[in-house]
Amino acid sequence: MIAMTLDEIAGVLGSRCATEVPPISVTGVSTDSRTVRRGDLFFAIVGDRFDGHDFAGRAMDSGAAGCVVCREAGGLEGTSAPGRILRVANTIDALGRLAAFHRSHTVAEVVAVTGSNGKTTTKCMIEHVLSTRFRGRGSIKSFNNNIGLPLTLLSAEAGDEFLVVEIGSNAPGEVAALGRLASPDIAVITSIGHAHVGGLGGLAGVQAEKVSLFGEVRPGGLCVVPIDDLDSPLSVAGGDSRRCITFGQSEHADIRVSAVTADLDRVRFRLNDKHEVELPIPGVHNAANAAAAFAVCRRFRMEPEDILAALTTFQLPDMRLNKRQFGGITVIDDSYNANPTSMAAAVETLVRAGGERRVFIGGDMLELGAESSFWHAQLGRQLSGAGIELVVGVGPEAEITVRSAIDAGGALDAVHYVDVDRACRELPERLRPGDTVLVKGSRVIGLDRVVEAIRDRHGAVERQAVSH
Repeated sequence: MIAMTLDEIAGVLGSRCATEVPPISVTGVSTDSRTVRRGDLFFAIVGDRFDGHDFAGRAMDSGAAGCVVCREAGGLEGTSAPGRILRVANTIDALGRLAAFHRSHTVAEVVAVTGSNGKTTTKCMIEHVLSTRFRGRGSIKSFNNNIGLPLTLLSAEAGDEFLVVEIGSNAPGEVAALGRLASPDIAVITSIGHAHVGGLGGLAGVQAEKVSLFGEVRPGGLCVVPIDDLDSPLSVAGGDSRRCITFGQSEHADIRVSAVTADLDRVRFRLNDKHEVELPIPGVHNAANAAAAFAVCRRFRMEPEDILAALTTFQLPDMRLNKRQFGGITVIDDSYNANPTSMAAAVETLVRAGGERRVFIGGDMLELGAESSFWHAQLGRQLSGAGIELVVGVGPEAEITVRSAIDAGGALDAVHYVDVDRACRELPERLRPGDTVLVKGSRVIGLDRVVEAIRDRHGAVERQAVSH
């Protein structure tokens, strides 16, 4: 965080307090009283499960410089420093205002990444490559909402040259609102697919929501566009001074991907018919993610050879196609999230993986609205025709997938579990050495628990898979 004092922040927030606010230094922000560091400003966020106001006293006891609250807070009665308690109408809105102010005083170039699939992976690729040449940082994990994005913006320090942020959405207008906070110099759409269609009104609504980020790019900035996913990719960035660069497999792409091959250890492809690229990660779709990262890093005037050299050491974030070995079973942990497009890519990855028996463990895909039954049935038909030997569904919607796979007549075994608890108890016993297992579902389903249940049953000590 850039240097600010508590009284300066009070002015930015327009807050009320009982006495004069002291000009003490604020060195960071926090929304979690368990991780407050001395000098942090604690924002008491009202969430679905916890209310930060109940932990404000704990934050102050841990050395917080002050607290931002919107009502009376526990543990602050009779505090000896009432001027350090800043009262606002809404603490989430206040966090956003402070983040926007902080962004306006940050010299780092801000890269904002959105898209239906590949946001976190592409963000991490960009951060990984830029870090070999410049000072900067990226968002922690998938901090991409109206709390996570402000926290990322506020993490930028005075000497940073870049900041990579992630922007998500499941309702109209969220991308534009978060984009205004980030005010990016560079904006990336990784892909446009059937994700959150229940809240965004179908594929056209998804496209409109993602493209709205480009309207928040600063004049003279760059828009990085997935040419294969848009009907008119060159028109989405508007007609002002912002530049548009396209990537994808189309022959018209500025950053063109071709000759893509992949297995469980690597993906190989050709870039602009010139560079032979090999990444130490699985998934043919990661070739497109790398192309988007390449476009961003070229904007930072990095040489192509340096960008591609850095990508050869990139590793995927947790629960994104992570290859793990439990005894004689290979597990591909892709359990972070799921939608129809990413599920189809996961099936392709498993098909290419080989193994004595290929097992697909798929959980419910959420937020698909009226299209949910169609897409779960479509996944079942894809699995039936893919040559996968065992299909496992977890969750009520996944029963449609299992039934569809059986009805399609593929020579496969199939089983359905109503919830993750039953899957954890029974599924590991169905697996055997030589299996290659891919696990994927919407985050709320919690299929990472199934991965750990397989580990507990088949390998008390995990042997990390090593790529060669």
